[in-house]
Amino acid sequence: MADTPTHSQPSNPLFDRGISHDGLAVIRERFLTLNRERLLRTRTALLPRQQIFLDLLPLLIHINHPILPGYNSLRAPCGIDGYQPDALTLDRVRNNIARSVDYRPEDQAPPQIHSIFLMGSCGTVAQAESSDLDIWLCHHAGIDESGLEKLYHKAGAISEWAKTLGLEIHFFLMNNDQFRRGHRDRISAESAGTSQHFLLLDEFYRSALLIAGRYPIWWLVPPDEEVNYQEYTALLHAQGFVGPNESIDFGGVSNIPAGEFIGAGVWQLYKAISSPYKAVLKLLLTEAYARDFPKVYPLAVSLKQAIYDGNSDADALDPYIMVYQRLASYLNERNEFDRLELVRRAFYFKAGIRLSQLGAVNTTWRRQLLEKLIQEWQWPPEQLLNLDTRSRWKLRRVREEHRFLVAELTNSYRFLQDFAKRSKRPALIKSQEMTLLGRKLYAAFERKRYKVEWLNPGIAPDLSEEQLFFHSSGYGSERRWAVSTSARHDFEADAILQEHDHLSGLLCWCYCNGLINDYSRLRLNGRQDGVTEADLRRLAAHLQKHLPRHAYAADPAKHEAFNRPKVPETLLMYINLGQHALNALGAAGLANRNNNYPVNHIEIVVINSWGEVSSIAFNGDETVLDTFKIYQQLMVAASRGSHPPLIRALCFNDPDDKLLKRTRHLPALLYRAFYTKPVNKRLLIRLNNGFYILQSHNDELHSIQANNYSTLIQCLGRGQAEYSPLLIDRYCAPDSALTSIIHAANTADCYVFFHRREAGADLFLRDERGSLHHSSSAFTTEENLMQPLLAFLFECQKEQQSKHKFYVYELHQDGETWTSERKGVFTEAPASERLPHTTIDLEAIAQTQESGRLVFDMRCNDQLFSYAQSGQLLFDELAEQLQLLDERPQHYQLSRINLSVMPPQQQTCVYMRYKQHIEEILNTSILAR
Repeated sequence: MADTPTHSQPSNPLFDRGISHDGLAVIRERFLTLNRERLLRTRTALLPRQQIFLDLLPLLIHINHPILPGYNSLRAPCGIDGYQPDALTLDRVRNNIARSVDYRPEDQAPPQIHSIFLMGSCGTVAQAESSDLDIWLCHHAGIDESGLEKLYHKAGAISEWAKTLGLEIHFFLMNNDQFRRGHRDRISAESAGTSQHFLLLDEFYRSALLIAGRYPIWWLVPPDEEVNYQEYTALLHAQGFVGPNESIDFGGVSNIPAGEFIGAGVWQLYKAISSPYKAVLKLLLTEAYARDFPKVYPLAVSLKQAIYDGNSDADALDPYIMVYQRLASYLNERNEFDRLELVRRAFYFKAGIRLSQLGAVNTTWRRQLLEKLIQEWQWPPEQLLNLDTRSRWKLRRVREEHRFLVAELTNSYRFLQDFAKRSKRPALIKSQEMTLLGRKLYAAFERKRYKVEWLNPGIAPDLSEEQLFFHSSGYGSERRWAVSTSARHDFEADAILQEHDHLSGLLCWCYCNGLINDYSRLRLNGRQDGVTEADLRRLAAHLQKHLPRHAYAADPAKHEAFNRPKVPETLLMYINLGQHALNALGAAGLANRNNNYPVNHIEIVVINSWGEVSSIAFNGDETVLDTFKIYQQLMVAASRGSHPPLIRALCFNDPDDKLLKRTRHLPALLYRAFYTKPVNKRLLIRLNNGFYILQSHNDELHSIQANNYSTLIQCLGRGQAEYSPLLIDRYCAPDSALTSIIHAANTADCYVFFHRREAGADLFLRDERGSLHHSSSAFTTEENLMQPLLAFLFECQKEQQSKHKFYVYELHQDGETWTSERKGVFTEAPASERLPHTTIDLEAIAQTQESGRLVFDMRCNDQLFSYAQSGQLLFDELAEQLQLLDERPQHYQLSRINLSVMPPQQQTCVYMRYKQHIEEILNTSILAR
């Protein structure tokens, strides 16, 4: 301010700043002159019917009048510091809104609004007809919550009125005192939250337009005093250079902390999802600032310096021109000319003027300014034509541009990571906001197997094709699908738009990237084995109903979804697409009871709460099992949400929907098996290559295969760490003893089932943990069969120190139908007089050898037979003793087994296995003598 006169000040250096009223007035007027010029440019860029919004905005905020747009309450905060509507404004409101509007200044309450600012591209070369307007509504700090709520609704109602004029308006309620202290609203789809403060202030000071109210006191702080901002502004107030209601203070921009570049960069990466070109400019500016750290010279200070130097030229000080000039200088110094070309394209697209088209006779200042730049860039006419026809770009051009943009965004992300490591400063953005932005970035840009990649957000408006041809090559697991706009059968590489290993995944990609609209014709290129054009159209129509139309990460309506971990919301299944019809499957069809679910191919599409679309396919004998495992993983993920995913399925080549009807219950069955109480259930199901026992461990689905029914019974005897109930699919073994057993045994107790045969009985014991043991026995009477067994089981229970009950059932077979009849419930051992008369008491006592091998000593009445002494001859010696004690050989049974050397609380099936094994060895030895 050397060109301005000064008042005499005390000799103290603190006050010797050369400040004068006249000098301040000159600087203020220079800023206001630039402000007026840019407001005029803003107004002329609007359509005539839209200009009334800009003209009436201060009045709408200044008063509460029931007939004016935005009115909701007489008590809504109103009144703008220093504002009085002029006669022209009042005439406009009376001529265009209502003639009855009467304004009397003396009726106005004390003002509660400090200032109104327009933010962003307004009045710049980048202001296009489609540009939205961001408005900072700066209010008094003393307004209470109720008042803020009324002001918020008033601003919203004004925005709705603006929509009727074809304008998109975003109001931001600002408390400058809170802003200066770093307090911000939480992040939203439009608000940066705590991701940036000084960088936002830098953008504000270089681009904001004062509509009404107080001007920023920052204008009056000389560039070389920026580092002393607080001291200098305090001096302006203390010395009376600035009145108490004259200016508004948002703070200075001299010391941008390192941590802010990280949060701001992540915010711009997020904004790149929907507006990649605008975000690239801001990201690169953040990078250029960060490379200068700690000696950052913000563009806002450059603008201020120019004004203090007497330059108020609106072209030279255009905020977007200044951004471009800074980036061009930065990239030229680094010889990064490819990045510079991307910046130029981004700038050109942001300006939105098609220079390849002839302009009007009266060429606008925006066009002239842009033409001057293009001459400097030496762009040929064909390049301009290519960029100006962006609305007609198709996939190949978009894919090329997408590579450039992703490379630039990736480069920026890596720079931010390196900068964070070098500066050793944490991001200043709140951790929960960083998490939310990170989720959006992952949803939009993370590439992973099975996930559909979105190529086109913000690059070209329409990629749709009138006609698409689908073609497959190869067979089985080697089959691949391709899509092209060409009907050629050879599908040369340059004709293929995309390839995929299954058709639904390829269609998902086409839909998500906008290649298919309501009028696109989908054709099969040549004959495709097992798939018809009707199948193709049916599949496409089903997908269209469920797939998201755009990336959720860029959708403000989906913002809240990213405050939570992603969960699957929709599961689409396409069964036997490209397989022969069921009636042609012959022995593999539904009529064959060995093949309950004749499914050899399933394609699965999953849509989650972040809008990510994933697609996977399974082929072969274990297709259904693989699908179950995917479903189980999805259910684990869905457990973090409030409800299970919506499931929709289509079956192809399925006459009369037989297979669809048969499979419809499976999701509910799996849900009941693994996500309802009691927990730790096992599910039995039969597929075309055998029986399967399914059980979930640590949120992973494990399976045991059994080739036949007898093997299944053996597998069900495997030990369980805790009670594991059994569920059986209705088609698994519908006419079997096993189904009857599973339905009857429904508590954590021991269940004994017996089935009489001609000379014996089958015995099934389902123990307290759900394991099943099968054995055979001679049968004379029910009492002789069950009483010794119950006595043995109660001896086991005593050693187990358990309190489970014993249920006894008899199984009955009538043709192919099995039923179970309950014979009794036992809570204590049978009385000795009810046991068959015998003088023999046999006990097996487990011992552990040094090798860890388990062996058994035997006690017959009071005589002990030690394995350590007799070894393999132990049972021969015992058999000889039994012959001496009992003249008539019989089938000897153990009275008890002592497993105390083993870990405690062995389950009953373990006792039963050892019992059966020992009794077989003993009775074989007796028969051999």
